[in-house]
Amino acid sequence: MRFSGEIAWRYSFGVKRRGFARLVSVLSMFGMGIGVASLVVVLSVMNGFADEITRRVLSVVPHIFVIRDAITEAVAPESSTADGERAGISPSIPNPIKAASGVVAATPFVRDKVLFDSGYGVAGARLMGLDPLSIASVSPWLEPVAASLSEPGAGRFALILSESLSIQLGVGAGDSIKVMLPELSMSPFGMYPRTRLLRVAAVFSPGINQLSADAFVSIETAERLFRRSFDGWQLRTEDMWRAPDIASDLGAMLGAQFRVLDWTQTQGTLFASITMEKRMVGVLLFLVVIVAAFNLIATLAMSVHSRRRDIAVLGMMGLSRMSVGRIFVFQGILMSGLAIGIGLTVGAAIAAFLPSIVAFVETLLKFRVFDPSVYFISELPSELKIADLMWVGLSALVLSCVASLYPALRASRILPAEVLRYE
Repeated sequence: MRFSGEIAWRYSFGVKRRGFARLVSVLSMFGMGIGVASLVVVLSVMNGFADEITRRVLSVVPHIFVIRDAITEAVAPESSTADGERAGISPSIPNPIKAASGVVAATPFVRDKVLFDSGYGVAGARLMGLDPLSIASVSPWLEPVAASLSEPGAGRFALILSESLSIQLGVGAGDSIKVMLPELSMSPFGMYPRTRLLRVAAVFSPGINQLSADAFVSIETAERLFRRSFDGWQLRTEDMWRAPDIASDLGAMLGAQFRVLDWTQTQGTLFASITMEKRMVGVLLFLVVIVAAFNLIATLAMSVHSRRRDIAVLGMMGLSRMSVGRIFVFQGILMSGLAIGIGLTVGAAIAAFLPSIVAFVETLLKFRVFDPSVYFISELPSELKIADLMWVGLSALVLSCVASLYPALRASRILPAEVLRYE
């Protein structure tokens, strides 16, 4: 084993080779290193995008929804609530929610689908009734909405529209708009959907598509419009990654009359698509590593062909076929291992300093990669994960070992007598 390793080291780095063979070997290692570095950088960028989108979405979307059945009345709090009350949680919230570990804020809500008709356009939307006093503690980005609804001149039937809805409907602050509710009214002329005239108090720009089709009113207005009490509570947790566990505990405590959904369920499609994109991009870039592995096969095959005489001499000296094959397997591992190590180091360095590198290039070339007026991020995010480094390095090394088997098998089948017949 040791002898085979020493010979492989000499064949890889210690013996002078012809110019073309040396060039092919260097290009093979260069391709492997570039492929590994590119894969590390792209995976880090995908991690950064996923983390940025997660933080931004969850700053708007509550971490947990507690939805009560229509036939279930609000759970009345017990008389002794002092121990369960915390900042941001109203005394009217049920005790299981107030006592849940990790819940830092809660607010009631009413939500349903409606149809807006402004006279200039018609658009469907999600109309949400919220409590202006507590919504900001659950969804900080809705603080401007809460402030607009709390203004003295807002009125009872004040409406806050998202910017995309206001553009689609052609209305602005101060205009009136008709809302058609999902309920029929009886009249002498037949059945008609219930309608109500609302006044647009303000236009809200959330900066993210999650609220592009949303409109907001106070919870009192929503209860009057939909003729029902609030639908449940929105919760914010101290650690968003613990939200699934907290939701599971709350579901067990509240019973079957309530549905408890965490953000991985309400936003599952979005985050599943992000994960799928990362996997697909990783698979596509891994094809670069596969191409480099084919180059490694060509390099080792040339090495075997140019050293037929050396292999025959080793065989005549008593070296077994397995030991001969092991030499070229070790050679492939040494060459690919060096290339993979360099690729991982360069890729990790680029991924770690990528935001600074992009900022320097933007300053040098005077252009923006992400225009803040178009995108909701202003810089290229990057998050390097040790698990990605391990996965990329190990996969590339295993692929290189597999690629080394064919040239090693060819070398082990060389017959010394045929090679040395005319020597």
